[in-house]
Amino acid sequence: MLSDLLVKALTSFAAASMVAPIGLSPLPTVKVDIGRASASVGSGVGRFKNCSDLKSQVSKAQSNKGIYMLEDLAMPTAGVAQRSAAPLSANSAEKGSDYSTTNIQVQGVDEADLVKQDGNYVYHLTKNRLEISKVQPADKVVLISDTKMDENVQINDMYLQGDRLMLIGSKWEAKIYPMALRANVKSMPSIMPWRGNSITLAQVWNIADRSKPKKIRTVEFDGSLASSRMVDGQVYFVMNSWSPWDTLSLIPSESNLVPAFKDSRAGNSFKPMARCADVAYFDPQPSREYLAVASLPISGTGDIKRTVILGSGQTIYSSTENLYAARQDYNYQPVRDSLDPNTQANERTVIYKFALNKGAVKYQSKGTVPGRLLNQFSLDEFKGDLRVATTIGWAWDHENPSTNNLYVLGSDMKNRGKIEGIAPGETIYSTRFAGNRGYMVTFKKVDPFFVLDLANPDDPKILGKLKIPGYSDYLHPMDDNHVIGVGKNAADAAESDFAWYQGMKLAVFDVTDVSHPKEMWKTEIGDRGTDSPALHDHKAFLYSPTKQLLALPIRLTELPEEVKADPDRQGSEYGDFTFQGAYVYRLTLDKGFELIGRITHHENDQEFLKSGYYYGSYDDDVQRVLYSGDSLITLSNDRLQVHGLGDLTKQGEVKYPIEQVLYDSGEGEPVRILPTMAPMPNRK
Repeated sequence: MLSDLLVKALTSFAAASMVAPIGLSPLPTVKVDIGRASASVGSGVGRFKNCSDLKSQVSKAQSNKGIYMLEDLAMPTAGVAQRSAAPLSANSAEKGSDYSTTNIQVQGVDEADLVKQDGNYVYHLTKNRLEISKVQPADKVVLISDTKMDENVQINDMYLQGDRLMLIGSKWEAKIYPMALRANVKSMPSIMPWRGNSITLAQVWNIADRSKPKKIRTVEFDGSLASSRMVDGQVYFVMNSWSPWDTLSLIPSESNLVPAFKDSRAGNSFKPMARCADVAYFDPQPSREYLAVASLPISGTGDIKRTVILGSGQTIYSSTENLYAARQDYNYQPVRDSLDPNTQANERTVIYKFALNKGAVKYQSKGTVPGRLLNQFSLDEFKGDLRVATTIGWAWDHENPSTNNLYVLGSDMKNRGKIEGIAPGETIYSTRFAGNRGYMVTFKKVDPFFVLDLANPDDPKILGKLKIPGYSDYLHPMDDNHVIGVGKNAADAAESDFAWYQGMKLAVFDVTDVSHPKEMWKTEIGDRGTDSPALHDHKAFLYSPTKQLLALPIRLTELPEEVKADPDRQGSEYGDFTFQGAYVYRLTLDKGFELIGRITHHENDQEFLKSGYYYGSYDDDVQRVLYSGDSLITLSNDRLQVHGLGDLTKQGEVKYPIEQVLYDSGEGEPVRILPTMAPMPNRK
């Protein structure tokens, strides 16, 4: 009797988990209405024959034979946040309307951000809430609506088009995955610990009535979002997801091999994003990670189009016609093609190319270059070619010093031209491509600013270079012959072959004479420790040539005069925190940087500065600067402020609602949870 019950229990468990118990009859394959993936693949790109074929590749990766590749490690590219500048033509502040929008890399390719505006209304994501404020007229700024997001999701970014907002975020979905039964039939099935996976979600909101935003569609995808772009109203998502560790034990099917998605328009259940026979590959290697690209119209109508390949992508670049997903790859084992036996750990970057066409995504091909990327601005498409800037090795490795390189890949992703060995012993800090030119900044002790000639893709050349103290993290063109650099100053370290970075530095480079670029203007901000989100996120940088306006958030630290006067304490000493807010400049070629003024959201700053410590809330830190008409708009987590562009006179303010959170102190007294505190150490 007990034996019969055990068999029934095992059979029931296996049916639920899609595991075929050893010694029992195989279970029928569960049919799932998937629908074919709408994407296709280019010539030379293969697809797996069936689920068993796909499972074979995934299983090889799970066997862990000592092959360490990025797709198995899921490491971020070079461990560096996205940073560098956008081309002037892509600066959406200059599109014929009198308001700024997100600072983007490629004209016609929008990027998600935490704030958007249409000139009359500002849409701001803060503390997992959507705040919509009316900012015109400026003296009557008012909060129109305050919408709290679901507690189990984290919304980070958004797109705006007309009366539609697309909010993008993530959540964690817990799951129980069954493990394989042991060979001994008498053994009970074991259950893996409670775990789950990351979900990327997109919500389409109707904002025709700004006072009552209405969510009209939600789509969820398996995997973590690498990045997204919007082209002609189609939002493209690039996601990485992993197959479960127990794939070896499962009957091969789309349900347990292929990443899934769920559409609120089609019910509440997840469906595989593709059939096994739709999963693409190019020179397949063992991997348990998938790269999925999907599209969804911001209108909220239309189908979800998607494609899935075996691989991964961390750095994303997109033109209006093609999307590229790049991953860093260290090949420590001689199991695959080797680039160069003398190259450090065969460090290389693999780049996947997808064609975009009205939401359809077609996997085209793959290219490979030596080295690692810095960020999305290390990639640029021009006249069908892809320019790629990489660094090989590390500046601190004296036996094998780092080198920097520029590669040009043709439309077929095969190498056409290259420049290698740029600035040995240094690393790339920023790159900017502009038509037939390229600009590159490397650094270890000084800042070499290189001008590259890319007119002949088969024979790129270095035209000129400039060496000055410091470095530029962020490059942005003023016009065809002038480039803005935003970075840090630097002071030589007498005891070694490096430099101490100091305060912020803004510069204008004149490249009229490409053979002899020069630093035309510069201004310095603060001392060592001064920082700005614009150094790591180009969306925090605002520049308008028509308004002669440059603005960015700054966290200012300053050294006391006695420290500056002491030669033994110069260089490595950090300054004390003294200010956080927006620095606003008038920038012209005739006069350079002229500081109009500063704007802060911190109230009663001096109260916590007197103690030598900063106990203010980061919620008051200015994160973004916009303009609408003749008004400047600054945003922090707690508020929105409007100031006049001429003299920065305050015109209006919106303080966002604060939800008071209470807990029991243990003595029956409710206690308010204070805002996030950010203590800053004082120098003694």
